[in-house]
Amino acid sequence: MIKGAFSFGSIKVDLSNELYMSGKIQFEDIYKKTGIKTIYKSSEEENTLTLAIDASKKVLNGIEEHIESLIFVSQSHVSSIPSSGSILHEKLNLNKECFVLDVTQGCSGFPYALITAVNLIKNKEFKNSLIVCAETYTKYIDRSDRSTASIFSDAASAFFINQDNLPSILSSFTYTDGSGGKNLCVKENDIGKKTLFMHGSNVFTFTAEKVPMATKKLLEKANLKLGDIKYFIYHQASSIVLKTIKDKLKIKEDIFFNDIKDYGNTVSSTIPIALIELEKKKILPKKQPILIMGFGVGYSLCGGVFKFD
Repeated sequence: MIKGAFSFGSIKVDLSNELYMSGKIQFEDIYKKTGIKTIYKSSEEENTLTLAIDASKKVLNGIEEHIESLIFVSQSHVSSIPSSGSILHEKLNLNKECFVLDVTQGCSGFPYALITAVNLIKNKEFKNSLIVCAETYTKYIDRSDRSTASIFSDAASAFFINQDNLPSILSSFTYTDGSGGKNLCVKENDIGKKTLFMHGSNVFTFTAEKVPMATKKLLEKANLKLGDIKYFIYHQASSIVLKTIKDKLKIKEDIFFNDIKDYGNTVSSTIPIALIELEKKKILPKKQPILIMGFGVGYSLCGGVFKFD
């Protein structure tokens, strides 16, 4: 059984009522591409650490064993020296004998963390792991930039695995192209303020080309066919991205996760949120192959074929 929880920034935004959309493009035109109606923003008092603590405590309240591993996935760091993971470890009052790792791969960060944790638990390095993802991209967004302001959402997720609910990995695949880093990054503007820049068409091209390729690689490594996969969970980037992946691979609608409308693109938390929601609704297939893949900033891509429970 999957054990997890998530939290959003406290400011809920109905994009259809937002007035910052520049030019003559209306909300309906943007919505057709993004599929996003609602996003969440963090307040001035909130950051990745506060959101991470809130999501983690929801999970830890139902766990009696000591946490032996903490993997913190975030690019919106409150600190790099010391590491944000170390600060989160202290705030959660975890056992001192704890493996702590910070992962900064953004949208592909959760699969990186999950594969790492599963393999280390399987090799008996530790008995359990708490994977926490948290991002506050909206703090870097120029409100007049509709390419980012209508997509990204602030959230955190916490995902607990141990020897009892450890998923098996049938295959894994990673892909990195650092030359694409300039197409999704934080830059300083003329007044020295850090803002998020995204070259939408270039990022889309990377996704449209590499995600189908990576999916086929995962199937080959697992010695499976597309029809053997019982559910597909890709990073919830936008509606047009998800539709492109689904159509290119000819995946059936009823086994393809798409629930971006009311959450927005929560970066590293989109996949754990999907898993938690599917578990709540009792839709997640058990003991059957599920394909999970994150992709984006970096360029970075990571995925795997898993069996849960």
